[in-house]
Amino acid sequence: MDEAKLLELLIKLGYIDRDRALQAQKDKKKEEDIISTLLRLGFIDDLKLMEFYQRYMPHKLWKGNTDEINIPEEIKARLPEDFLRQYYISPVKYEDGKLYVLTINPFNQAAINELRFKTKINTIVPNVSTKKTIEDMLNKLYPAVNKMVESFDVSEVEIEAEELELTQDVLTTEAGEGPIVKLANFIIAEAVSLGASDIHIEPQEKKLVVRYRVDGVLKVYHEFPGRIKDPVTARFKIMSNLDIAEKRRPQDGRIRTRIKGKKIDLRVSTVPTVYGEKTVMRIQEAEKYLNVRLDDLGFEPDDLEKFRRAIWTPWGMILVTGPTGSGKTTTLYASLMERNKPDVNIMTAEDPVEVSIPGLNQVQVNEKIGVTFASVLRAFLRQDPDIILIGEIRDTETAEIGIKAALTGHLVFSTLHTNDAPSSIARLVDMGIEPFLVGSSVTLIVAQRLLRKLCPKCKLVDDTPRDALYRLGVLKSPDENILIYKANPDGCANCNGSGYKGRTAVHEILEVDEELRKIIVKGANAEEIRDLARKKGMRTLYEAGIIKVGRGITSIAEVERVLAK
Repeated sequence: MDEAKLLELLIKLGYIDRDRALQAQKDKKKEEDIISTLLRLGFIDDLKLMEFYQRYMPHKLWKGNTDEINIPEEIKARLPEDFLRQYYISPVKYEDGKLYVLTINPFNQAAINELRFKTKINTIVPNVSTKKTIEDMLNKLYPAVNKMVESFDVSEVEIEAEELELTQDVLTTEAGEGPIVKLANFIIAEAVSLGASDIHIEPQEKKLVVRYRVDGVLKVYHEFPGRIKDPVTARFKIMSNLDIAEKRRPQDGRIRTRIKGKKIDLRVSTVPTVYGEKTVMRIQEAEKYLNVRLDDLGFEPDDLEKFRRAIWTPWGMILVTGPTGSGKTTTLYASLMERNKPDVNIMTAEDPVEVSIPGLNQVQVNEKIGVTFASVLRAFLRQDPDIILIGEIRDTETAEIGIKAALTGHLVFSTLHTNDAPSSIARLVDMGIEPFLVGSSVTLIVAQRLLRKLCPKCKLVDDTPRDALYRLGVLKSPDENILIYKANPDGCANCNGSGYKGRTAVHEILEVDEELRKIIVKGANAEEIRDLARKKGMRTLYEAGIIKVGRGITSIAEVERVLAK
């Protein structure tokens, strides 16, 4: 089918209008495929294109995944990468003398014929898939370091860490070579530009895998040849002042860097695995913490009022609970920033100090030399503090000192790793703290999680039946007329194809009033505390998530993924 007939068919089936078809023909670049032109101009997207193929030629739709590439090296050597990228054609497998490929336009016989000529493979079987899938597969097939690096101005990555005197000459030389240095800087720069929170550098048997955690979800972004495993790991160890000769023990370090003028800190952790050392880097952007406000953290208005009331009380203990990566540190720093005034003495004990904040007296806990949470807290009480932040309550001694500080006129903030707010009371009692001390000192507990926000540019209306939405609690009645949204499975450029962009927090706030205090002192368990708190209006995490579904901020699928009912 030639281009004119293809455009006519797209017009007839309602996927584009005639004016846009004419515009596409006019703006089409030399050697460009007409479908590529339509995608480039935004006249059609991956979703509409797949709908068209599903309707017109469903037997040609490819239903596999990007892990299915199986191209022998001798065949790969014949494939012209530039040509494949130009026409969005990705080889999938080679079997019985046939090359199976994915394309965005199976009607482009000229491109298929040219590929046949270039590869000397007579039988080429085309199937259709999205532009993004084809790009992902080509990036897996051709993970060229230099091409990726060229897309970033890595000259703006300034590493402030001092480099060590090294004894392993060969490895040091390799780790300091241009391509490895560029690749290390590129990985950091790309992760920061994507808004990732963590970078995972994972050695496997025959390759090195790079994954980023973006909006709380880990995803493979690159795969490199296994031969660069050791030089890349060594480079990150050099940047973070770690001993590259020590490969048998875990190590921790820090990289301080500037990217496009922004201060970025990376907490680096290496762990020996079967195939080499795995490196994980937690990305922390100081300016994000300094500019964050409580109003921006996703609190419901009534919950924000409760929380603000608690952080402005003169004494008591406020606990923020949740698993690693649930935003506890951000909530605590935002609270301290609100109270950070010249007439308030704020002291923090952290492991590690996440971000240095002007006006706060921050102490780094170092248990190896005896600087524990408990010893630092004892010292704090002789420093005339108004507010104390304990990075984490890990043991009975720390809990006891924190509670005594709360009972003697100090406002104490801390974190616990519990699933919900009522369980935090039980956890403190399990640590050996007397219930009457817990009941008398704790004023408010916040349990929180992070939910991904739907991409505003490509989210779709959710067609879940109204009665099901009512049963889930999204609708207050089956007749309520509000729109619910879901993620676009193909995403868009704005959300990097994920369907989600950014995150928001959901909160479960347990405000300890006199009635709750009485049952805590009597030794009530978590269930009894939860029942009474809910009667008094406490929203569960699930209920808070459902409110955000009703507002079109997130999806039912995301709430179900992160929160249990």
